[in-house]
Amino acid sequence: MEMRKITKAITMVAVLLGILLYLQGVLATGLFYTGGVEIDSIGIRVEVDEKASLKAIYLLTNYGNETEQVNLRFAQCSASMRANGEELHNPIMFKPGESKLINLDCELDVAGKTTKKLFIDPTLLFNGKPNSKPAKALLIKVLLPRGVNKLISASKGSNEEGFEDGRKFYRWSRTHTYPTPLSLIWSTLKLDIDIQKKASPQKITAPDQVIRVEITIKNNGNTSLNNIMLSDQYVASDFEAVEPLEEFSRSESILSWRKRIDSLKPDEAKTLVYSVKYIGFSRRNYNFYLKPCVVVVDGHLASISNRVKISQEGEGALVSPVLRTSVEARATRIRYPSLPTIAIVIFLLAILGGIGYFIRRRRHPK
Repeated sequence: MEMRKITKAITMVAVLLGILLYLQGVLATGLFYTGGVEIDSIGIRVEVDEKASLKAIYLLTNYGNETEQVNLRFAQCSASMRANGEELHNPIMFKPGESKLINLDCELDVAGKTTKKLFIDPTLLFNGKPNSKPAKALLIKVLLPRGVNKLISASKGSNEEGFEDGRKFYRWSRTHTYPTPLSLIWSTLKLDIDIQKKASPQKITAPDQVIRVEITIKNNGNTSLNNIMLSDQYVASDFEAVEPLEEFSRSESILSWRKRIDSLKPDEAKTLVYSVKYIGFSRRNYNFYLKPCVVVVDGHLASISNRVKISQEGEGALVSPVLRTSVEARATRIRYPSLPTIAIVIFLLAILGGIGYFIRRRRHPK
């Protein structure tokens, strides 16, 4: 009898997995362009002044066996497309094996007054959809306005930075990657602040482990800084304040640490220390990051520290290195999972709800 129940359970799981894989394929086909035209490379150069001037070059190749007809559109803004100096008009034809070098340019808005924000989305839409295959190469170079010598933050780590014609630049380069958005923040206050965040220990091996956090801030500028506020945030369900308690506050699901510094003289540095307790321990191994510490000067965002990587080593069964590598590789390839995942989860929850109702009726007939 028990064996029969186990067999039925295994069968049910197999059916659900089959439905899951089928739906994933159907949803992927509907959300992405799956034709033969692929992105060989993307090169983007952005020069920032009052607005941001963007110039992009896309190398596209039809790797299919049939002629492809596609409507191309730059996702972020309206931009005319050119090939060999001539303007292109949709739909654009690609013969089997044919490559086209497509140029486009447009202006992007820069948000903010003192704290500036720029959003760059390199996505090229094929018939209104992102390409289902990653770009083989992606390079983005951004030149900041003159007089701005550093970014406060970037949503992705840069591969290179330096100066070109007296302007600070950052370069991002990736291979076999989906062209996802890049967000940049900088300040016009011309403050030179260095802030570093450290945590000890960086490996959690037991419940309720206390983490000592050290924040070091230095004024590298030539003038004194006044009214400086430093702040850190944690998820309250995973962390508790330890000391000094008076520097912590809690609002809904967020635990906040704040510390005010009256002033920092030129070349002066200060180190601040506080402790939090990690209460989110579980019996599995994974990594997470402590958020950057935020620095505000006279009410204006001035700098952001580094993130700190924390490793949790639970006492549960360890995942084999081969399986972990396989899972991580698959996760790296999938960059647009949210909508399909939500739809699939809702569908499976409905199925599971129906099965649960059926089982309850069998066990407790009226």
